[in-house]
Amino acid sequence: MEHNDDGTRRRRGRLFATVAGVAVLAAVAAGAVLVSDPSSAAPAASVPAPTRAGGSAAPAPTATATPTAAPAATGTTAPAAAHAAGRVENGVHTGDLRYFLAPPPAGADVYGDRAGSPLTADDIAVTATDESAARAALTAYGFRDGAYRTYLTADGVREVTVKLIRFAGPGQAAAYDAQQRGEGAQGTEIPLGADYPARAYHLASGSDESTDTVLVDSYQGDVHITLTVTGGRTPAGTQLRDLLDAQYQRLRTGH
Repeated sequence: MEHNDDGTRRRRGRLFATVAGVAVLAAVAAGAVLVSDPSSAAPAASVPAPTRAGGSAAPAPTATATPTAAPAATGTTAPAAAHAAGRVENGVHTGDLRYFLAPPPAGADVYGDRAGSPLTADDIAVTATDESAARAALTAYGFRDGAYRTYLTADGVREVTVKLIRFAGPGQAAAYDAQQRGEGAQGTEIPLGADYPARAYHLASGSDESTDTVLVDSYQGDVHITLTVTGGRTPAGTQLRDLLDAQYQRLRTGH
């Protein structure tokens, strides 16, 4: 009987060991299921958990979020400022008056904005000999707006300013031009030979402006034109007419 008891004990021991082993495997399997649960945090790389001495598994390190650089902002570049635009019909100019400034000659060095700059009634009046009379004339003929551009010629000799003043209509621009002519100029007239109303004169010595200044006046439709040329020798009438023709045609055709 004692012999049988020993055999029975050994069989029970093996059975308990087997059951314990199954239980351990079940626990490990359960742990594996918990780790791979898709509802948990993002899966880490499948690297076996390190074991401590003695064979027990060390606690898995806590997952930490890996910082990622935020995507670079893809802001759109601000559109470039729109080019001046205008239109002319029956001598009436609409849109941005700067559009009607004739392009400067090739190689010219433009001062300030290449598109031209605006002119107010105050800007125009303060340059006149009689500021009060100039303001009155602008008001009487329905001043709307003005624009100008100044550039240095490619040879670096002459400085040219083109000034445009827009009035209420073609009749008002013509009347303003006539008034300017009626006031006379303290200078020597330069023949232009233009086939439209225009005059040019070289300012006399002792005038408020320099002695090397030439002024050219004209108008097209509702816009009055003034060209101011300084520096170097007095340009010939044909040179002045070429400058004025370019500006006149720009106003007449819009291109």
